[in-house]
Amino acid sequence: MKDKNQDLTSDAALGEAITASLAESTGAAQSWYPRLREHLARVKAATSVDFANRDFLEELWSDESVSATGMGSVKVGPALDDPEFREWFSQAFSDVLPDDEAQVEVHLTTLYKELERRLGEKCGRVARLKLNRVMCARFPQHFTTLADVGALKFLHRAMGGTASDHAVHAHMAIKRRLETLLGPVDPNRSDAEVERLSLPWFLYEHIVDEPELEAEPSPGGTDSATPVGLRPLPASLRRKGLTALKGYFATLLEFVQVLKDGLTREELADEVRRSNPTLLDSSVSTVITTVTREFDLCVRDGAVYRLNARGLNLLDTQDPDEFADHLLTRILGVDHVIKTLEAGPRPLVDLVETLKQVNPGWTSDAIPRAVIAWLNSLAVLELDPARKCSLTERGKIWAHKVTWTPEALPTVSVPAQLTLDNVDVPATVPVFAEVAKRLESVNGGKLLFPGDLVRQLHVGLWSHPVRHFAVLTGISGSGKTQLAWNYGVALCGIENGQTERVRVIPVQPGWFDPTPLFGYVSPLNQQYCSAPFLELLLRAVNDPARPYLVVLDEMNLSHPEQYLAPLLSAMETRGWIDLHDMAEEATDVPRRVRYPSNLAIIGTLNMDETTHGLSDKVLDRAFTLEFWNISVEAFPGWNNFELTSDLQASVKKLLGDLSTALAPVRLHFGWRTIEDVLRYLQLAVQSGATEVDALDAVVYAKVLPKLRGESTDRFHLALESARTSLLEHGLKRCAEKVSALVADLKETGTARFWR
Repeated sequence: MKDKNQDLTSDAALGEAITASLAESTGAAQSWYPRLREHLARVKAATSVDFANRDFLEELWSDESVSATGMGSVKVGPALDDPEFREWFSQAFSDVLPDDEAQVEVHLTTLYKELERRLGEKCGRVARLKLNRVMCARFPQHFTTLADVGALKFLHRAMGGTASDHAVHAHMAIKRRLETLLGPVDPNRSDAEVERLSLPWFLYEHIVDEPELEAEPSPGGTDSATPVGLRPLPASLRRKGLTALKGYFATLLEFVQVLKDGLTREELADEVRRSNPTLLDSSVSTVITTVTREFDLCVRDGAVYRLNARGLNLLDTQDPDEFADHLLTRILGVDHVIKTLEAGPRPLVDLVETLKQVNPGWTSDAIPRAVIAWLNSLAVLELDPARKCSLTERGKIWAHKVTWTPEALPTVSVPAQLTLDNVDVPATVPVFAEVAKRLESVNGGKLLFPGDLVRQLHVGLWSHPVRHFAVLTGISGSGKTQLAWNYGVALCGIENGQTERVRVIPVQPGWFDPTPLFGYVSPLNQQYCSAPFLELLLRAVNDPARPYLVVLDEMNLSHPEQYLAPLLSAMETRGWIDLHDMAEEATDVPRRVRYPSNLAIIGTLNMDETTHGLSDKVLDRAFTLEFWNISVEAFPGWNNFELTSDLQASVKKLLGDLSTALAPVRLHFGWRTIEDVLRYLQLAVQSGATEVDALDAVVYAKVLPKLRGESTDRFHLALESARTSLLEHGLKRCAEKVSALVADLKETGTARFWR
């Protein structure tokens, strides 16, 4: 299903995605950039002698600084051992590229294809992920860190390309688009090159609804010398087996071909009927679920099903290994079969009985036999004439990937009066001390928010058994959204930029009903149009043992009691949320779900003339925290800008004095304004402006426009105090403006910056 906007063809959509992806990538970037920068420098300094050296090539091809190996199990040793290959590689990678960009693309495409051919001949298979890593390290100005070709083409398609474009063209097209929008890389910034190089990875992570367990769990590998392995889901969270499908793997290959350019659900259903005309409508829906969810080949983008990264890879390679990570970690029983057969051949009937012990709910042979049939179709196991099963060479490779002991579902005796609807699996919520520790890790070892404030938020959210709802209110730019987001990251223990359990939903004016949160049935084609909040809600429902968090940013731009109505009702008693009344086979979205007790909601809001107040219905259910006491001194970004120590001290004192003067009338400012002031000053001074003139201009533009009020002693005092501070720092233009406001206040009883 579609989780985020996958259409980045417009500059506006791409710009929004870039901003969001960079905000989400801070933690991963801090650990990745230094290693990537060092690796690029090492490869850039390499000579033709190095590129012919066996040891250097081994290090180059195995280095994970560009991208983690993940499922990259294809060995390149046979090629590196060959002197002829090393001589060719040295010559090819030492050649100077043409000046013309079109010729560069032709040259690199030719080189890429020749490298594929030679690796295929020497190694039997092409290590595509490693190939792209090496090309990126040698030609970083033309490649991206998206070494997985499926992920690369997924992003390229989202930015306006097509799935049939060559990988080199996709890399270069993405780079060109980013340079057109963002401009050339700044040569004066040490991390500018690696930031631009890695941005496509973070964009891909942002737009794709990726499974939590990935072949490449981190963009740049780890600091450990041991490659990152697969991470299996607990047995209770896996899909319960595989559905038998006529034609098995061959049918999946047919479906990825027809899905190449995207299909509506009805078009996909027609293709399913074409492949098997005898299917009932309910079975057609089952086949679609098998393709989309059981084998994770496509996503739903609005009303259209499109291939995801795995599907695009399968389209190119037609290699069953594209399923290895998914089947081994997310489908119940697959790892059991493979580890059982690793010990030696087993009769088919014994293997079926083994699988039935994995899931006591499999009382018949149907699902166990379907799992075995799929593995046979994927050439992971084979059956001899005596009906004995054994692993193929591919199966033995898959077995080496299973580094854990396969887990079975327990046999649970459920009392007769207890139904599934009554069963509630409590979420494992970390204690406050653990959350605070993770928050410090998220923010580089510094807790940016007062510990007592974070404690209030944590306890306020989780003190009720079901209703976990908090509201953060205060001045704009005070860090409310930042606290909510970072708290969610710490709560969920998110690592390596994986954010599937935390989501920020910007509330828009005009939300008069719940459809922006839960989606709706399109009246045009009767397809269910999903929404980001619904996707996270369904993940929480299906993963009850872990906490999930959604941030409703600026939640009072619309009336919360209107668009939150079903949630406000359901969160009281863990009641039902009705989503639609379509036939079950018409959509993957369930008709109704119970409110999950592992879901936390944090709403942020500002109180001004553009927003709405909160009704008692909302306030009675929410834990409310205020953000009014903003410390200028505590702003964490003072050292992020190239300002002289004297200018920084002067700005810190001025903004501190202004904040103190304006706080009593709640016209002071947040950290966003402080950052904007510093960013402006840095650029203005570099452009030749004097420090005083630059400070005068930016305070006039960023601080004074909020000044407004009626004639009260408190407002008079605030303006006079602000004017005194401005004069002390020589900001004549600002002081004159405040003087005019004071005069207006005395003459008319009211004053506004805008008049």
